[in-house]
Amino acid sequence: MPALDTAPSPPAALVAAATGPRRRRVQQDSRHRGPLLPASALGFVLFLLVNVTLFLRPADMWPSWEGLPVYEGLILGAFVLSLQRMQRLFWPTEIRSQPITICVLGLLVAVVMSHLMHMFLWGVNHMGTEFTKTLIYYTTLVAVVSTAERLKILLLTVAVAASVMVGLCVVDFLGIQEFEFIKHLEQKEEGTDIHGERIVVTRMRGTGIFQDPNDIAMLIVAAGVLCTYFLTDRSTGFLRYGWLMPLAVLGTGLILTRSRGGLLSMAGAGAALMAFRYGRKGIMTAGLGALCVLPLAAGRQAEIDLEGGTGHDRILLWRDGLEYLKSADFLFGIGAGSYADFVGLVAHNSFVHSFVELGLFGGTLFLGCFFFPLLALYRTMRPEVRILHPELKRFLPYLGALLAGWCTAMLSLSRCYVVPTYLVIGIASATLLLVTPHVRPAMPLIYWNRNHMVQLLFAGGGVLAGMVAFVKLFAR
Repeated sequence: MPALDTAPSPPAALVAAATGPRRRRVQQDSRHRGPLLPASALGFVLFLLVNVTLFLRPADMWPSWEGLPVYEGLILGAFVLSLQRMQRLFWPTEIRSQPITICVLGLLVAVVMSHLMHMFLWGVNHMGTEFTKTLIYYTTLVAVVSTAERLKILLLTVAVAASVMVGLCVVDFLGIQEFEFIKHLEQKEEGTDIHGERIVVTRMRGTGIFQDPNDIAMLIVAAGVLCTYFLTDRSTGFLRYGWLMPLAVLGTGLILTRSRGGLLSMAGAGAALMAFRYGRKGIMTAGLGALCVLPLAAGRQAEIDLEGGTGHDRILLWRDGLEYLKSADFLFGIGAGSYADFVGLVAHNSFVHSFVELGLFGGTLFLGCFFFPLLALYRTMRPEVRILHPELKRFLPYLGALLAGWCTAMLSLSRCYVVPTYLVIGIASATLLLVTPHVRPAMPLIYWNRNHMVQLLFAGGGVLAGMVAFVKLFAR
């Protein structure tokens, strides 16, 4: 494997050589005393409120707020106040150290090209606008989370807001208190009861964009990972045991969703956490634990059948979508947001969905949003690599669990373009930006160069080939 390019970018090197110590000191002083700090701090506060409204929609709890662009106003305010940092962070010579961001920015090009190749201008405008909104969220997150302290505050906000939302749904589902804005799903299952009537199962739903039981199950697993991270924070003393309460609420909520994807997501997150914390021994322990717990799982969540039922139906959806990659749409896809128009339903698999709609170009970039952070985390596990910042080092295994759990959930959901997915990707990107200066020996964990581009292409081709082989094996 070729060595990573660790040389500083030429413009930065020239500036460093041309400026003396006095000029650098003046620039640093102006940077700290100028308007950037308060604007950045206010932008961060607004962004925290953005995430609160993402999980707890004001219009749900206060109907009089219906129609007010609360989320839009907050995200635009945070975006504008972070523009100055974005200019430095996303400068062409600086962005090479951020291959995750390059993949996200490239997805906007992929979304546009997927429709432009078919001269479908309405699709270019509609899907391009929608993904631009998601892109604004992602870039704002990476810009405002500029310190380890801010990262921890963001994680705390997400964990608390998500737990509160799940708690409200659990309370409503159990009949303790009814909320008009929460409606649960009654789903007919195969078979009949002892009275000969069709079996109807009630599944817990969330609010807003988490109304699908599988969506809220995916969020529950992610929030559970973050709550576990704070539970293991010894710096908070006895207070850290207070996180056992939201974990109990989240666990109850996961059961009430009856989501198979949620159960698999929890297994994936748990295995990744053990692997990143304890290496191979952790993987073996996680596997043995799963074998012990799986027989105890009861009901719909434990019934994972690839040869019948909804599991097999989804594989057929993947097969029908992948057929379109045998045409001229192989490179840029059939068009973002068009899967259901061609196949009848969405893919229920974000990676199949992205490859079919955005082609090899966009599908590989979407995969790269998860490939690069997982690659960086894998490199931090090398014996010779040390992370000098203790709190960032402690968070890395939980970041791996967060990514693994989300990716596992996306194997049964089409969530290529939505904000929650880019919340997870953004947390990964911001964390690695903060970790890199504390890596010893000093080196970039990931970098946009030829070596990494080749690795991403091989990974994209391998995942696509694996999905095709899987479909041929199980689709009947």
